[in-house]
Amino acid sequence: MDVDTSRSALGTRIRDRRRALGLTVAEVAVRTGLSTRRVDHIESRPFALTGAELVRLAHALDTTVTDLTRADPPKTARRTPMAPTLDPMRKEECRRLIEAGDVGRIAYSAVDGLVVIPINYCTLGELIVFRTAADSAVAQFDLAPIAFELDAFDEGMHDGWSVLVNGTVRPATDLEVESVDNRVEPWAGGTRDTYMAIDPHRITGRRIRSW
Repeated sequence: MDVDTSRSALGTRIRDRRRALGLTVAEVAVRTGLSTRRVDHIESRPFALTGAELVRLAHALDTTVTDLTRADPPKTARRTPMAPTLDPMRKEECRRLIEAGDVGRIAYSAVDGLVVIPINYCTLGELIVFRTAADSAVAQFDLAPIAFELDAFDEGMHDGWSVLVNGTVRPATDLEVESVDNRVEPWAGGTRDTYMAIDPHRITGRRIRSW
């Protein structure tokens, strides 16, 4: 399931429960396995949660999903279960999901064919910035087509979302490198000091929900 949060509803209840337990955002992030930035976004902005994330938050906050999602009176009628649906997401929602994440995938054409690899990234306005090795194939690209993908799925609940960015990739400018201020930390080993920037041309997203 996807749960839309707002500061006045679910996000506020999560924040208030965390504070009541005396926990920091970082401590909740460790308990849930989510990033600190993701927890902060959930608490402070309108957002979409997968069922798995909601369950993790409930466990981390020593409460139940029912208590977290229970609407304030007056209560609304219970929804009738529906067959899974696939809905397009608005560009604004896609951008919020990209801004809240830090790991995605890029796909580009190399000499040996299509390549898809995971990357750590950060955003700078609409730009998506990542680091790579100076001798990597993608580091040689300048205004070449590239795709960036980010998703979250709950296999048990059969729901989730996926965001796709189509654009071009190029070396980041000195000003862009200075602006991200080491906010990109690649998990992969080796020297990865070449900053690359993806200029989005089209951003689309889809969400599947089972209820």
